[in-house]
Amino acid sequence: MLERKGACMRFLIILIFALSGCDVFDEDKVERICPGENCSGHGTCQITSEGLEYCLCDEGYHNASVPYSCIENFGCNDKPVIYLYPEAETDVRVKFTNPNTVSLSYPLYGPDGWSVRAYPDGKLCDLAIDRCYYSLYWEGPVKDSISFNKGFSVHRDRLITFFEEKLEILGLNYRESQEFIIYWLPILAESTWNIIHFATDSWVSEVPLEVTPLPDTQIRFLMIYKPAEKDTEIETQVLSAPERKGFTLVEWGGRLESGEYTGVAK
Repeated sequence: MLERKGACMRFLIILIFALSGCDVFDEDKVERICPGENCSGHGTCQITSEGLEYCLCDEGYHNASVPYSCIENFGCNDKPVIYLYPEAETDVRVKFTNPNTVSLSYPLYGPDGWSVRAYPDGKLCDLAIDRCYYSLYWEGPVKDSISFNKGFSVHRDRLITFFEEKLEILGLNYRESQEFIIYWLPILAESTWNIIHFATDSWVSEVPLEVTPLPDTQIRFLMIYKPAEKDTEIETQVLSAPERKGFTLVEWGGRLESGEYTGVAK
């Protein structure tokens, strides 16, 4: 009997809403507004089961490092990592000049970048959460003006020896080179040939870093590659790197060339 009365009451409430011209309240249909950028007009504000707001970005856009904002996809700089080697235990802050450089990071890239305690062996510790790392990982959208007409045409079977040789010239140590090769070898080996360019000065100029205290040595480069079906004629790129001395910062990453390279097949 009580269940029947309850059902009648629910029906009566719905009937009252219908007669008054009002829709039954549906929380999921309420338009949410995220603070600040409010998804930059390219997404919708959502809420998690814990009550935390976030932006669900439209197709072709992704979350930016600026909270509650969505920026256009321009490809992606894949797996850049930063290593820090001070001469003594040092508190270091690393920040990109452009706040929209980072879309993914580990440890989390905050409003003021990364703040870690760095050790001579490369260990990096976030004292706030009592966790240590060996590098700072990030990924972000490609929106640069880097172009090239020099590089290397490399067959799949020569990738390992090619990288071992060139990465040493670029200044990476054995561990850094191994991590680079382990990540990029299976990706580039999917193609029979690859045109490869190492952006060094152009990368530093396009993606500037603010590091405090300032390192004595910075080795930063981005490998840009383009799959090819045949061996391709391209002027050989001459590589070099500064001597690693004092407080040293090392960064490597890579991305697929989204533009066109009109080389000459051999």
